Amino acid sequence: MSKQNEGFSSILGFIMVAIGLALGIGTLWRFPYVVGENGGAIFIFLYILIILVIGIPLMTCEVTIGYATGNAAIDAYKTLKPGTKWYLAGYLHTLAAVIIVGYTSLIYAWIIKYIAGAYFDTFNANKPMVFLFFLINFLLNDAVIILGVQKGIERVSKILIPILFVIMIVIIIFGLRLPGAKEGLTFLFKPDPSKFSMNSIITCLGQAFFALGLAMLGSMVFGSYIKEKDENIFKDSSVICLALVFAGILSGLMILPIVFATGLTPGEGVGLTFLTLPLAFNVVPFGRILSVLFYFGFYIAAFTSSVGVLEAIVGQFMERFKLERIKALMLASIIIIAIAALSIFYDPAFAFIDNVESNYILVIGCLLIKNRQEKRPIWVSFSFITCSLNRIQRLIGLQFLLEHLLYLVEILKLL
Repeated sequence: MSKQNEGFSSILGFIMVAIGLALGIGTLWRFPYVVGENGGAIFIFLYILIILVIGIPLMTCEVTIGYATGNAAIDAYKTLKPGTKWYLAGYLHTLAAVIIVGYTSLIYAWIIKYIAGAYFDTFNANKPMVFLFFLINFLLNDAVIILGVQKGIERVSKILIPILFVIMIVIIIFGLRLPGAKEGLTFLFKPDPSKFSMNSIITCLGQAFFALGLAMLGSMVFGSYIKEKDENIFKDSSVICLALVFAGILSGLMILPIVFATGLTPGEGVGLTFLTLPLAFNVVPFGRILSVLFYFGFYIAAFTSSVGVLEAIVGQFMERFKLERIKALMLASIIIIAIAALSIFYDPAFAFIDNVESNYILVIGCLLIKNRQEKRPIWVSFSFITCSLNRIQRLIGLQFLLEHLLYLVEILKLL
């Protein structure tokens, strides 16, 4: 841990920050739709299974790397495997974190504007206004980071995460009381084998891994902030992962009953959150109040996630470049603002960066960790990107799980 980072005041602080990091915008706006479109209860069961048998061990691995060494990704790898090139994976994790904060920034701008009331097409067409709202959000992120770990991100997470869950429960109770809400529950929970395919398994894996934030720096950096000796990292990771599953199901209960009760069809991603839901709120009783509550809760999820990743980036910069917190934040801000400007003012950039981040950088980052344990050459990770669907499917099998469990045992030996 960097000498300028005091670490978390308690393990509760770590858990709250990690939950905030994992929640993110993906859980709220993507999970409900992909569940309904991929078999309902079958998808949920598989999602829980993947989280339990793969997600928890992988998160335990990443947190333990930071916890055992007391360092962020790059120096942690150097400590674990001195004299090797494994530390290069740390640079890739850092790149992944910087990119994801930058290119998703316009989504945060949309959310802030929607709290006050806006039409998506009109607002999104005004690029300077979108950039202005991005800067407002980013300044709020910076303000939290400047305060440090305990007074900043830990305190904010302890306040905002409970508020988010209260907001979700309130909207769920209201939505379930609407006529026609049962159709939303059917869409979410009814097993539908006709919608479940091998592609659904791949989608489920992607949803689980992206939601957990694997290979995005945060888990390792926050692991290095844990001060308690002999902490049960597996137990903590289990709590975080199960909270993520619970939040995903709550998001479906919050959104889909209202959508179906108003006779609308759920869209995916941007369409569901910024096009379909505003129409639903316009016709339900107390719609304006519910709209403000929903988008405020949505912003809490987005904010705790973005500030969590930003803290991880700043922590890595402080350690690697021996910078003070303010200087590390300034360096990170310059890079992130440049990426954000590109994704806001040049529409094709968002889809391109999202594709590169999700399908290449994050995958390679995970495989570099995995291949180091197997002592494979680095180029094997890159060849994976061009493999066939059958190869991807084999990664789901028992061998994939056993390899990571063995890797977990190797890391835990360091404690």
